[in-house]
This record gives sequence, C-alpha cells and structure tokens, in this order.
Amino acid sequence: MLRDETLWEQGIAVIGMSGRFPGAKDVEAYWKLLSQGDQGVRFYTDEELLQAGVREEFLQDSQYIKAKGVLDDPVMFDAAFFGMNPREAEWTDPQQRLFLECAHEALENAGWISDGYPGRIGVYGGCSLSTYLLNHVIAYGLDQGLGDITSIVSSNDKDFLTSRVSYKLDLKGPAVTVQTACSTSLVAVHMACQSLMSGECDIALAGGSSVTFPNHSGYKYQEGMILSPDGICRAFDSEAQGSVPGNGVGIVVLKRLEKAAADGDFIYAVIRGTAINNDGALKAGFTAPSPEGQADVVAEALAIADVHPETISYVEAHGTATIVGDPIEIEGLKMAYRQWTDLIGYCAIGSVKTNIGHLDCAAGVAGFIKTVLALHHRQIPPSLHFKAPNPQIDFAESPFYVNTALRDWEDARYPRRAGVSSFGIGSTNAHVVLEEAPLTESDACLRPWHSLLISAKSEKALAAACERMAGYLTSNPFIPFEEITYTTQVGRKAYPFRKAVVCQNAADAQRMLAFKPGSEKIRSTDEQPMTVWILLPWLEESFSGLLELYRTEPLFRRELNEAIEKAEAVSGLELKAAFKGFLNDAHANQQHHPLQLNSRMKILISVAASYSLASVLNHMGQKPDRIGGKEEGEYAAACIAGCCSLEEAFKLALARQDFLENGDIEKFANTVNGIRFAAPRIPTLNAEMNIALYKESELTAKIRERSLSSEITEALKNGRWRAIAIGSPVHTYTNGHEDSLSCFDCHSWANTLAAIWEAGNDMNWQARYALEKRRRMPLPTYPFERQRYEIPNSRGFDASSSSFPNAKSNERLEEPKYPAPLEYESPRQYVEQKLIVFFEEVLGVPELDIHAPFYELGADSLNKMQVISRIREMYPISLNVQELYAAETISELADIIELAYIELLEKEEEEGEEKTHDQSAFVSTT
Repeated sequence: MLRDETLWEQGIAVIGMSGRFPGAKDVEAYWKLLSQGDQGVRFYTDEELLQAGVREEFLQDSQYIKAKGVLDDPVMFDAAFFGMNPREAEWTDPQQRLFLECAHEALENAGWISDGYPGRIGVYGGCSLSTYLLNHVIAYGLDQGLGDITSIVSSNDKDFLTSRVSYKLDLKGPAVTVQTACSTSLVAVHMACQSLMSGECDIALAGGSSVTFPNHSGYKYQEGMILSPDGICRAFDSEAQGSVPGNGVGIVVLKRLEKAAADGDFIYAVIRGTAINNDGALKAGFTAPSPEGQADVVAEALAIADVHPETISYVEAHGTATIVGDPIEIEGLKMAYRQWTDLIGYCAIGSVKTNIGHLDCAAGVAGFIKTVLALHHRQIPPSLHFKAPNPQIDFAESPFYVNTALRDWEDARYPRRAGVSSFGIGSTNAHVVLEEAPLTESDACLRPWHSLLISAKSEKALAAACERMAGYLTSNPFIPFEEITYTTQVGRKAYPFRKAVVCQNAADAQRMLAFKPGSEKIRSTDEQPMTVWILLPWLEESFSGLLELYRTEPLFRRELNEAIEKAEAVSGLELKAAFKGFLNDAHANQQHHPLQLNSRMKILISVAASYSLASVLNHMGQKPDRIGGKEEGEYAAACIAGCCSLEEAFKLALARQDFLENGDIEKFANTVNGIRFAAPRIPTLNAEMNIALYKESELTAKIRERSLSSEITEALKNGRWRAIAIGSPVHTYTNGHEDSLSCFDCHSWANTLAAIWEAGNDMNWQARYALEKRRRMPLPTYPFERQRYEIPNSRGFDASSSSFPNAKSNERLEEPKYPAPLEYESPRQYVEQKLIVFFEEVLGVPELDIHAPFYELGADSLNKMQVISRIREMYPISLNVQELYAAETISELADIIELAYIELLEKEEEEGEEKTHDQSAFVSTT
C-alpha cells in the first residue's frame, strides 16, 4: 500500500486513554458496556433516594425523574499518592480530583513517565460548574468556619483544572482550561492537536470532567427542554424527547503520528483532521443549533483531513435526542456530505448518550473514546433505544443509518474512518475525523530472559499491582511478552517498593507474581546497597555466555565491536574476523565449542568483553562505588576507573600474557613504564591497583589472588555492599554472599539488572534499547489506595452518600486515611507546639513530625502562610517572607519565628517599652 503522506505529515496519534463513565470504572469496562449494548444510567427507588438525602416532596412530584448516569464513589481518592494533605483533598472538587487521577492513568496507559520527560507535555481540558462547591463547600464548610477563600477557589474553580494536573504531574507544556459547554472536551482535543502541530508541546493530554452533586439523585423534567421525561435517551427515534444527565471523566493522550511511530508508541487510532466554529447569529436563539454552522464545521474537518466523505463509514453524533437537535444535526451532516457525494445509506451513525446519558463537559471525549475503541476493536457498537426514525429526519435520502447492533467493521477499499461531533449550547461546534491506526513494526527480540518490573508506594499497593499484572497476562496471552517487560522498564515510574521478576515467558511471570504482603522480602529504595564491580577473566566455560550476550544484546554488541577494533589496532591481530567466525560456527551448530582462538586473542576478547559490559551498565546510569579486578580483568578495571585508556589496557594485558608465557620481565616493565597512569576516579578495591603485579613470583601472584578475595569479602561484610562480577561467576570470591551478582550470560545479566533496580537504583532502561525498535503496550495502571474525602452537604449528607445501598468502589483498599507518619518526634518548645496544632488543623493530619519536609506532609506555601497569619495574630512580630518560604520543616519554621520574637523583645527592651508578651511561654526552654 502506498504511504499516505497527508496522514503521516499531519496525523495525530491517540496513544493513551483513561476514563470513568456511568457503569464503567475504566476504559476497558467502557468498551464492554458499549459492545454489549448495555446502559450505565441508574434508575432509583424512592427508598434509595430518601436514603441519599433527596427531599420527600421531590419524590412526590410527577415531573421528578428518578434516573441519572452516576459514578460509583466519586469522592474516593488517593490523596497521599498525589501529595495532597487530607484537608486539601476534602476541599477539592471531586471532578478535579478525578481529572487528575485520569491524567496520571492516561499517561501510564500510553507508557510514558511525566517526571523527567525530555520534552513538553501539555494539558487541555474543562469541567462543569462545581456543584460540590455550591452544595458542600459553601453550604456546609464555610458555615462551619472551615477553610479560606483562596483555598476554596483554587480547589474548586474551573480555572485551576489543568494547571493542577501540570503541577502534580510535573508537566512543562501549556495548561489550558477550555470552556465551551457541552463541546468542551472535543474542543480540547482540537486545541491539543493544534498545539502539537505548532510544536508547543510534544505530548498533549485532552479531555473533560463532569461530576455533579448530589451524586445519587434524579432531575426535574420540563417539557420542551433537553432532558427526557422517563430517563431514557432515544437518539434519532420517533419517541425521542431528550437526554439524561450523567457524570463522567475522560482523557486521551496525543502525539504527532510520525513521532509516535518513531517512539514505538501503541497507537489506538489517528486523528486526521479537526475543526471548530460557531453558528454566530444564524439560528433561532442563543441556545438553538444551526444546521449551516454544523455543516460548515464538518465540511472543514473533512477538507483538513483530506478525505472523501464516502470513505467515512461511521459518525459518532452529538445525538441528544431532543426534538429540535437531532433533525438539525442530521440535516447539517447531509449538507456537508452532499458537497461531495450522492450516495445513500452507507454510513452508520450512533450516540453514546443512549448508553450513559449526557456528560456535559465530558460528553465530547466520551464519544471520542467510544469511536477510538471502535476503530481499535474493528467493531461498531449499537446505538440504543432506536425503533423507528424521527419523522423530522429523512434517513432514506441521506448517507446515514442508525446502527442498532454490534457489527464487525468490515475492511473496505479504504482504511476504516469515522467522524465525531460535539456541539455546545451557545453553538461552539467541533468535529474530528479519525482513522484506524497504521501498522507498525518492532525488531525481533532474541533475549531468552526478561525482567518484568513492578513498583508502588506501599507494600499493599505493590501486592495489588502484582495481582493486576498477573490478571493482565492471563487475559492477554497473545501480546509479545518482550513488549510487556519493555513497557514496565521504560514506561512506568519506579516507586520505593519494588518487585522484579526475571523469567522467560508470561506463564512463568504469572507464577512468580503471586505473593502476599509480608510473605517475602520486598525492597524499598531506602535499603539501597553500595556496589563494587569486580572485573574477572572470561573463563573457557563463560565464553558461551559471552556469545549469547553478543547475539541478543545490541548495545553490548556495538560496544564489543568497537572495543575489538581498538584491540586489533593495538595488537595487529585479525581479531574481529576470528571472533565472528567462531560466533557463526557456534550459532550454526547450536552447541558449545571451545573457542578456537590463540591465547593472545582470548586475553584481548576477555578485556574487551568486560569493558563493554561495564560500559553498558554505565550507559544505563550505573556507576560502581568501588571497582576491582583479577588477572586481565584488573586492566579493564583500571580503564573504567580512569587510570588508563582502553588501548593501554590492551597493551598491558598482552604484556602480562607474554610475561606469563616467556618470563620476559624487562618487556613487561617497559610496557608498564611507558604508560602515564592517572589517579583513579573510582575508588579501587585492590589496595594499590598494582599494574606491575607480575614482577613478583608466581607464588606471590597466588597470594595476591587470595588477597583480592579477602578484600571483596571484607567489603561485603562492612556495610551494605553488593558485589557485581563481570566475566565469571562471583561466588568464588565472595564466599557465597547472598547479595553477590554475576554477569556472564543472558540469565545472569537479566538477574543483575533486575536486582540493581529492585535495590532502589535509578536505571536508564531506555539506553539499553537505544539500538532497537521496541513498542510500548497499554498495561495495568497504578492501583490507587483510595479513601473517602468529602465535606457533608448543607443537610449533613455525604457527597456520595456512602451509606447508600449498593454503593461500592472496586478500587478501595483499607488503608489508614492519612499518609503513614514518619518516625514521630514530639515538639520541644512552645512555638513548635503551636505550629503543630495549627498545621494539624490546616492539613487534617495528626501527629506531625517536626523534622519531616513540608512536601512529605502535603503542605504547600499557602498552608504555611495560613499558619503564619495565625501566629501573627497572636504576636506582633516581623517575619521575612523569603525566609519563611525557605523553611522546609516545622522545626526550621519554629526557629525563624522564635528568633523574630527574641529580636522583638530585645528591641522593646532597648526602647524601654513595657513588655506585653508572655516571654516564658514563647521562648524555648531548651
């Protein structure tokens, strides 16, 4: 197939998604609901609504419709994970908390880590009016004297939706809040695409959030308005009378297609073109739609996408099921398509509002994600509640028909393509043209052993993450295991509690992932050991492992090839040809053969291999705390330590071999004396790093060998040390020390890398794959340890009515509400005591550690200033704002305040003023 240049030049790839929808806790459950033709709208009994706090007079009103598309437990949130203190979490609008949570999940789904990302990640999104602010924060919280206006505004106002995500996830691109009513989230997708095309950001998140309170409630029906009289949305049907209100959140991750393909991203679908406009005054009223305006935006999107409408086989409509809206929408689509085609009945149409209701600001992205999933699964889900067409819609003479059953999306002459529409009250219109993802390829992986990495912020969350991964492996047996392990290495942030599984396939991984908290040793980063690298000779039996590494590790192969070229230049031997000849012979026979090389070649390859494998570790960000070597490995170690160049190490190794073979001490001494050794940049394990060791007798050399083993053993006993041997098994030199590692074949290499990471080291895994084309895969996301954070409403009911029958959260983990306290140290002085009291009130956290950094307590600069204001109310002291901001702990803040008070007392004493302050209570008695 010819390359579609328009697609590759201007296409935007959808590489990640996350969402919460009525009846679906995540995107996977969302597709299940859609494909099965289910609906997420909930219908309530009077008893349920009374228990949820709905007034009885509402229930007696025949116009009160007892239905809504709701989320399970929208007030559940993992505050500690996002560095929020409990008080901040309670004050923050749940629709903003869920948007933050989904943003993190969407990036994980895309396989990217926000921390330290080399480019810029932008955020575009919007949310609905904060009914949590109106019904809970203002109605109850302020009435109880809780909070301050600045905290309330920043925690609930729409303006701060995207900037909070950028702050919490450390995103450096644009953070733009979009507000165009019902079309908000699809307009956000359009703006994100524009930002990517202009180069403002490299990755963009786009979406919307709408969560209204009370969560469990119905709505008041008004004839002629947009809401249904029976809680059912019948888009395009003859009995259509409106939509149903619903709650939901959705976010997608976008990247330019060429960049996504180059980066090995998993691509769900491609955005070919987007357009937005407004009807202006060409309509009956401000809230009325216009077919001309909608036709213009659809036609513009098709033109930008450079596709013919006959290649579009599905349109996800706005589809609100209103008497006026549906006929106008179909008329607008007909007007746009008729500019290019007269075909009829070839394009399916549907509306997700028939499944989950109208999600307001999240409606557009809900339809967008539905369509992306349809393209990905190559199936078109049904539009519900359609029996006969609206008599005001002439489907028979249009290109469109309502799709009422799940059907396979058949492959035609063109790639599968779809349109998505979203129209806001006030007539800001948006249309997106989507296309199925192009085929992408990855390199064949020859590694027989893989490292599957899982981490979390607590041991219990780690257990949940392992359980999720095991379930994923069971459910997805056809996904290449090497792509899964690759994604866990490069596409997940490494948290303190870690588990690494080294295995050959998914079945092995499933067995090894099974564990319960406390049942085995789980490392966290504060247990990180020191490392000592020991470069050993590659023994005859180790050379088969060397060849295996050479075939399966491209970065090692490149490093070794370059090192061998330098060895050839030094020795004049045709080393590369001899080595590759043996490699090909061994590979062809699929069995171990003695290395058919002379002793000088073996020595040079041994030095080159040890140096090259150590170089790979260095590329991956690993540096030893100490280094040592044995025999020719000592020269490779000297090179890595910075004592000499690699070429000089080769010369020394050859001179040593000549000395051992013919006893020519003078030639060896001349070689040693001809090199200007530098002081090691890495502390050496060998006492002198004695390059001229073999001036001594053979007996002395053997004693020296025992001395090296003794030094290694002593180092491992002294503190938290781990030995990493390169070239041969290490056990000979460490007396079986349990933390000893070896690198001499693929299995030991995979074990070593996994153990280094599991011990808490930061690993640049991407460097390992620098010469390979690998693909990221959508894997299970972080298992948040959610807890309930809410302020009661004006009648004292919880935001989500936690006592409501059948209310549940599949994600809830029974952990303490507050972050686990650090080692507690009580306040030592009066100022610290007051600060503790004030901070506990502001943060909602008991028993604060006076030496814990503020960021660990979930306190920000605003929290500090709230406490300082209360101190100033008690004592007329002058405080330097810069110093206050610089204070990192309660103890440091107390010292600054106490010093300021002492200065005040001294000043009053000098001026002869009467003391009006309780000095004995304020000044430290310690």
